[in-house]
Amino acid sequence: MKILMVGAGSMSESLVKGWIDSGISPQTITMTNRTDRTRLFALAEQYGVRTTAEEQVEQFDVVVLAMQPDGVLDYIQQQTWTDQLVVSVAAHITPADIEAHVSCGAVCAMPNTPVAFRTGMTGLWFGDLISDQKRQQATALFERVGQTVETNATTMPYLMAAAGCSPAFFYEIVGAMTPVLTKAGFDASSARQIIAQAMKGSAELLLHEERPTAELIDDVAAPNGPTDRGVRVLREHHLAQAMYAALMESAREDH
Repeated sequence: MKILMVGAGSMSESLVKGWIDSGISPQTITMTNRTDRTRLFALAEQYGVRTTAEEQVEQFDVVVLAMQPDGVLDYIQQQTWTDQLVVSVAAHITPADIEAHVSCGAVCAMPNTPVAFRTGMTGLWFGDLISDQKRQQATALFERVGQTVETNATTMPYLMAAAGCSPAFFYEIVGAMTPVLTKAGFDASSARQIIAQAMKGSAELLLHEERPTAELIDDVAAPNGPTDRGVRVLREHHLAQAMYAALMESAREDH
């Protein structure tokens, strides 16, 4: 399987790293980038992938469109398509937008940056023209770097908010918690490690538990204990409303 990555931004790098770590040979991955050749060559040196300046998409099995959204449709109209798996990871591009210009079918994928460590969550929105074989191929490719879920026109904006945007929300939380520990005497690196490991453990528990989150909170929040007092502060400051509003704003398409 020969993969072409069109674009060399952070998402391209995350996917390339994750795929290589999953066992895909870096020599089967070719990257191209029209705007920042210095970064392209740096990624090639770091990961051992190939680069090209004049890509011919018909030479590849999978073409991942990871450029800025406003360049996607112009790019696909300039290429000669045969029977590739066409994957767009550009926000706000639909499979129908792509399939208006290609006959081989398309899938719009919305991964998040944890795919770099094979712990990502990717939404897959399949076009009307895509074959069952290509559906399976796309699903298998992204399951190498985490979990997948099928989306559609209605659910994709909310998947983007909940999986694609939320890592930034989590980093914001870590950034807000870290000063408490550094003020107490921990160095910044240790403080971040403590919080991140607690988040990681909590995420693992959530992935293996089906009980409501309220019950999970009760497991660790003895009445009037330190956890209970802290949870009350979060509720008094309307954390639930703030998170709801943040997700709804990120999912909004009239931007």
